[in-house]
Amino acid sequence: MHGLFQLTIRELLSKKIVITVFILATVFCLTLIFALNIKIGGIDSKVILNVFGSSVNHGNSAMPDAATILGYIQTGIAGAVFFISLFISLFATSGLFPDMLKKGNIDLILSKPLSRQNIFFQRFFGGIALVGLNVIYMIIFSWIILSVKFGIWNFRYLFSALIIMIFFFNIYAFMTLIAIFLKNSVVSLLLTYFIVFILSPVIGAIARFGILNDSFYKNMIGILHFSLPKVNETVALLSDIIMSKDFTLGSVWVSLFTGVIAVGLSLMIFKRSDF
Repeated sequence: MHGLFQLTIRELLSKKIVITVFILATVFCLTLIFALNIKIGGIDSKVILNVFGSSVNHGNSAMPDAATILGYIQTGIAGAVFFISLFISLFATSGLFPDMLKKGNIDLILSKPLSRQNIFFQRFFGGIALVGLNVIYMIIFSWIILSVKFGIWNFRYLFSALIIMIFFFNIYAFMTLIAIFLKNSVVSLLLTYFIVFILSPVIGAIARFGILNDSFYKNMIGILHFSLPKVNETVALLSDIIMSKDFTLGSVWVSLFTGVIAVGLSLMIFKRSDF
């Protein structure tokens, strides 16, 4: 039953991209152990932060408290993991469906006693699972190291892994829809990058600043802004959660909703296609 799921995992591992990300994440986290040295002491509990042996305390300027410094570092790491999950993970998974839909491959898979729905979901969640393991590993490993270094256990930082994976689910669902429709990994990847990093921010800026006056175009922009992935909102949400600020999960629910819609459309096309 889970043969295609396991095959998807092995296929991604064979490309070495996911393994390379895992190794780089490990090296980065181990670097944190030796790079960061923090001391909190004195009457005023002054924070002394050294990076690779060099102090980042400049002159008599006041340093933020340890919790704030930790929040800044964790926000930076979460942001890096977020964009890595977009750039590299999308690149690694972009060929999953187009490769499966090639003549010969799809004929062999459809000859198995599996429903098309089963085939689709095993393929889809196989990609999600491996990317998720890398994200969770990076967040938890860095959380343990930084928590021990600072003596502060910021559990909100762990929540960032869930936010990142929900957003990746949303983007991956869009890319899967494009890939099943066009059956081309390169075009689907480039179109996904365009939607996420160019179209979505532009539409978001137009909606935010109210550039258009015509009601029809304003409504169209509003619909597009609701439907498209929200990079800026997600990065801001990660920062707010980690820094213990007030936040709303509106962008998360929208990402889940539009992602599920994209998955549903992809499944419908896959089930009705004549291979």
